[in-house]
Amino acid sequence: MEMRANNAQTETEFGGHFNSHGGSQIMGNSFSTSGGPIYFDSSSDNRLPTSICELPSYILSSHFTGRDNEIRQIDRVFGTSSGDLPARCVVHGMHGVGKTQLALRYATLAFERSRDMYTFWVSAGSVDKLVRDFARLVDLLHLPNRNTMDQGTKLTMAREWLEDPTTKKKWLVVLDNVAQETVRTLLDDILPRRNSGGRLLLTTRTTAIAELCAIPGKSLMITLQPPGTKDAVAMLAAGAGIDGGRIERAEYTDLERLVHGVGNLPLAIDQAASYLKGYESSAKNLLDLYQSEDVMEILSWENDLSPYEEKSVVATFMPVFNRISQTAPDALTLLRIFCFCDPERIPISILEQGCRALSQEDRRNIPTAIAEAVDGLFRSSIRLRKAIQEIQRLSLAVYTMKGSEGIVRIHDLVQLLLRSKLVATAERRQWLEMVIYVVCTAFKRIGDRRSPQNWSQCSQFVSHIEFMEGFAEQYGLHNTMLLDANMWAAIYLNECGLYEKAADIHRRIYERRKAALGEEHPKTLTSLSNLARVYSYQGRWKEAKVLFTGLMETWERVLGEEYPGAIYVGQRRWKEAEGLQNGVLETRKRVLGEEHPATLYSMNNLACIWKEQGQNAKAISLMGECVHLQTRILGASHHETLSSSAFLSEWQTQEPEVVSSASNSEDRTTKEERKRLDEGSDRAPH
Repeated sequence: MEMRANNAQTETEFGGHFNSHGGSQIMGNSFSTSGGPIYFDSSSDNRLPTSICELPSYILSSHFTGRDNEIRQIDRVFGTSSGDLPARCVVHGMHGVGKTQLALRYATLAFERSRDMYTFWVSAGSVDKLVRDFARLVDLLHLPNRNTMDQGTKLTMAREWLEDPTTKKKWLVVLDNVAQETVRTLLDDILPRRNSGGRLLLTTRTTAIAELCAIPGKSLMITLQPPGTKDAVAMLAAGAGIDGGRIERAEYTDLERLVHGVGNLPLAIDQAASYLKGYESSAKNLLDLYQSEDVMEILSWENDLSPYEEKSVVATFMPVFNRISQTAPDALTLLRIFCFCDPERIPISILEQGCRALSQEDRRNIPTAIAEAVDGLFRSSIRLRKAIQEIQRLSLAVYTMKGSEGIVRIHDLVQLLLRSKLVATAERRQWLEMVIYVVCTAFKRIGDRRSPQNWSQCSQFVSHIEFMEGFAEQYGLHNTMLLDANMWAAIYLNECGLYEKAADIHRRIYERRKAALGEEHPKTLTSLSNLARVYSYQGRWKEAKVLFTGLMETWERVLGEEYPGAIYVGQRRWKEAEGLQNGVLETRKRVLGEEHPATLYSMNNLACIWKEQGQNAKAISLMGECVHLQTRILGASHHETLSSSAFLSEWQTQEPEVVSSASNSEDRTTKEERKRLDEGSDRAPH
């Protein structure tokens, strides 16, 4: 019995006509005069339909845009012969990035271009759905005895039909949202193994499953990223009912800021668009909400019109967060650390180095449970690797190798949700302090931050220091190590020629130290000296001179004879700086003793001044003595010891001939001493 399509069909932007209730298009040899499809009653007609388009068109977002590059990539691999194998493409990416939407868009376009093909949609999120949807192909194809078959037989029949090249039919099967629990059933019982006329398009959230589903060298794997700003804004405008051709520049800027605020994530954009439309709100007002304490309320708001399976951003991620909390404590610890790092690029080595070098003094400032969880994780490479794998498996972050460096990238919106849902409000400040100590301890280990050889290392820290600084301000946290790290970052930025940014940081450090320590404290004056130095680099001579003049007067008044060489160092007047630092060192030896920490600090400073003057042998010798004394008196893990050791190691690498010469000199000295002892022994009475 023939059934003509009725008014339940809806025309899409792609030109195709689909059953608005989500039913199948099963097409015969004739078309209605309007161009719509003819439906066959599958219960009474045993003829093989000439084409089938069985897609859940109702979930296709009405304001889907972009993804042209990805569609071309899929087209390319599907147009390339894989021998007798069906062509295969696997799209993977995080929750809400638009994998299902891309697959549906591609399948729709593919059918529009070739209406004599068979297009099937199979939900692979659970074993039950996978088996049910794939077995249903038998009914859609009108295969014989379909009403008497059990599910297992139907699976076999469906796969064998797809594998049969004698049908000479082109087909596309979309397997959406392949999960950990379904991948084995999919590979063993579902996927067709032959027929070059077939196409398989799979989507999944995790890289591990994508790799299992792909055939090495014969499949395309697409890591789907959030769309670019232009497409994201177009998606938001269309969803909110804003005429893209009439957007004022100011409004467009607000839309740009809004999509950036949700990390360009399609699911979040869809939710924001629905909110704007439903509440007749402006992009600026909604952006203010995203940047306020009410952000979680917005992200939890349920969009009943969403084409996505989950109706809010929070609902999308909560099952994953709950699973992490209950079954993966190490992954949970690692994610809590990621909450307070710059999400764009997190080098794992920084966290490892910082944790292993963390002093007992620093650990005492952190709750025992947090310190032990972090320490245990980073002291075991196996546990750390497993935690990273678990986070990757759940598609909460991307881990890549850049040379020998492991880098983590986490989506901004995911990070916001993690911080809100996985870190209790009362513990956020404590976890922030833990991350500050770990990252800053690693930064401290870099020797001369002015040396171009260390710039690549320094550059890894700057964004994280800025990121943590923002949270420290938000939580009212005043951490001296973070302030020191800001100073190190500013010194590096200044040497790189980023003077304005360096000046801003030094200015902020000066104001904070002045408020906390007083205007005449040495650390406050050092901060002002650093700022004056940046001004001189910028050519702001008048401002620099005013600061330097005031500093010299204050230093003389406060410290008298121990007037520091910091001013001269800032002006690169090395001879004057050497004379002053020599005087300070001798005074401290006389007054405080040769092994006092302040004396050792002056010894370090003098060695650095000698190095700047090119007196390499003297600098290395004095710094070596300083490291030896600091290790014995302060301990090997003390931050001053670590800093001096880093300088010494770097200098020795730069000047191997000096080290070799010193070593030979020591050997000669040892031999001469041994000879004198031997001669003395010979002369001794028997």
